[in-house]
Amino acid sequence: MTEVTGDLSRASALLDVKRYDEAASLLTLIVAVEPQDSRAWCLLAAAHLGNGQYQEAAKAAGRAVTLAPSDDWPYRLASTAQAHLGHITAARAAATEACKLAPGNWRAHLCLAQAELAGYVKFNAWEEGASPAQRAIASALRLAPDEPDVHVVAGRLSFALGRRRAARAHLERALALDPVHSGALNELGRHAADGARAARYFIHAARSAPEISVYGQNVDATVRRLVYWTIYGAALAGVVLSFLTGYTRLGRGPLLIGYAAIVVLSAGFLAVQLQRMPPAARPLFRTRRIALALATAYGAILIAMIVAAVTPVGALPTAVRPVTLLIVASTFIAAAILRRKQSSTVDHQRTG
Repeated sequence: MTEVTGDLSRASALLDVKRYDEAASLLTLIVAVEPQDSRAWCLLAAAHLGNGQYQEAAKAAGRAVTLAPSDDWPYRLASTAQAHLGHITAARAAATEACKLAPGNWRAHLCLAQAELAGYVKFNAWEEGASPAQRAIASALRLAPDEPDVHVVAGRLSFALGRRRAARAHLERALALDPVHSGALNELGRHAADGARAARYFIHAARSAPEISVYGQNVDATVRRLVYWTIYGAALAGVVLSFLTGYTRLGRGPLLIGYAAIVVLSAGFLAVQLQRMPPAARPLFRTRRIALALATAYGAILIAMIVAAVTPVGALPTAVRPVTLLIVASTFIAAAILRRKQSSTVDHQRTG
């Protein structure tokens, strides 16, 4: 028994430093020797949660619930695992049971708030209004007003309710309590007003928690979104210019100047945004995918300029019609290229 206790302490220490694989391996051996040890099953569930193995986490937490039905910890772990799996009803039920067993434990109320939020994210609606989530987070805030995790969930809930000022206040409070809290940084990035600021938050989050790959992916998504809206703006301007040519008999000179201005202004905008980006995000602009999307979009405008240059003035209104379709089609193709899945090139370990 003493040896098992020491192994559990060692596994708990591994979890504290986020060495989830090692912890899971050790705990798997422990539960094989001591299958009735609920704490070991809880720690194993926590290790699986850290690894993102939610099905295994749910099984380990379920085993712990069977062994210790009066302990709230197994229910909290089960709720978290079920929420990640999208089993919202089961997540709510487990969190509610945890609150009944430990009404004075802020973690139980936080778990219920997270389960309610997971339901909102999945169904884009509150099942019984937002009041259960609000009551749960209010209880967590009352019991633990200085816990950054509580303020992060309160911020997420406030954003979901459209209360942006309150959300930012909670997230800034979380960062005041823990300046490198990756969850708070990620949420601020998700709701930042512009791409450069969002990327800055995401990169700080990725540096704080390099084991969570989604933060690096968020940087990549921010860059792709910025490039897409630049392409979309250029395409929209090109389409408007083409229509003006067709309906107002716009001359060759103004048409060529207009197309050139679209390229210069949109490329200049993108260059300015690139300079505003944090250095760690700039390499993402030089990926093959970004280059291909930009080449597709600007290639269509270049073709439009060539058509405008070689077409007789009287035939321009007719010639720009297929050009307009080409610009629209190129925008859809560029968007498809940008949406294609690709791992982030931000090296969290190196930039951290």
